[in-house]
Amino acid sequence: MMPHAKKAFGQNWLVDETVVEKIIQASEIAPGEIVLEIGPGTGVLTQALVDAGAQVVAVEADETLINSLQERFGSQIQLVSGDILSIDLTFLPREYKLIANIPYNITSDILRRFLTIEPKPTRMVLMVQKEVADRIVAMPGDMSLLSVMCQLYAKTRRVTKVPAGAFRPMPKVDSAVVQFDLIDPEQRWGIDPEPVIRLAKIGFSSRRKQLHGLLKQSAGLDSNQLKQVFQEMNLDPLVRAERLTVENWIELTHTLSKN
Repeated sequence: MMPHAKKAFGQNWLVDETVVEKIIQASEIAPGEIVLEIGPGTGVLTQALVDAGAQVVAVEADETLINSLQERFGSQIQLVSGDILSIDLTFLPREYKLIANIPYNITSDILRRFLTIEPKPTRMVLMVQKEVADRIVAMPGDMSLLSVMCQLYAKTRRVTKVPAGAFRPMPKVDSAVVQFDLIDPEQRWGIDPEPVIRLAKIGFSSRRKQLHGLLKQSAGLDSNQLKQVFQEMNLDPLVRAERLTVENWIELTHTLSKN
């Protein structure tokens, strides 16, 4: 019998085996590889990970699910009871993957933690709301602060769209599976990513306003000077934040840091 899903934990049980198979395919698990799963819930994805040969570390915040997970998997997995945002993960090896149908109410916090804080996974394959997935993999013209942050720290791609009917109970929104292959931002981009994110945060603070007006105070330049900077970067002087690429934000951060 399927356990009652609790809204407080953001629980919706994934029941579509086709979606589970696509998650496993995207994960490209080598036998014996360490995989961290957040919120194993009823164990559907956990079982698929075990069957793929993964050494699963499953972190479950809902204490009422622990006994049933222990009975089902026993020593096949390492089961940890706790909040993924607060538990100490330094026991994880330098190389592991994060594969999970994550609670949607803490998606941003999970992304922030695992993209920026050691130990980082080499790959993440995560179920998120479709709207969030759209923002993560967005291209210039539709970029957001989330797009910039995720694409600074990882190569991202949408694996598959997932209809609400793939879950029990059915959520009110569709979902999508997104793959993140993490990179070392300083090695790839030659810059500390955090100043880039701070600048982008200002740039996205009001989507209706042009970028020169939003950045002039923090940049120490007036609007005309900023427009000149944009022109030198081959950007429209009246450009808005959503049109900049990650590379544009990096170049802009470099340029403004010199003033």
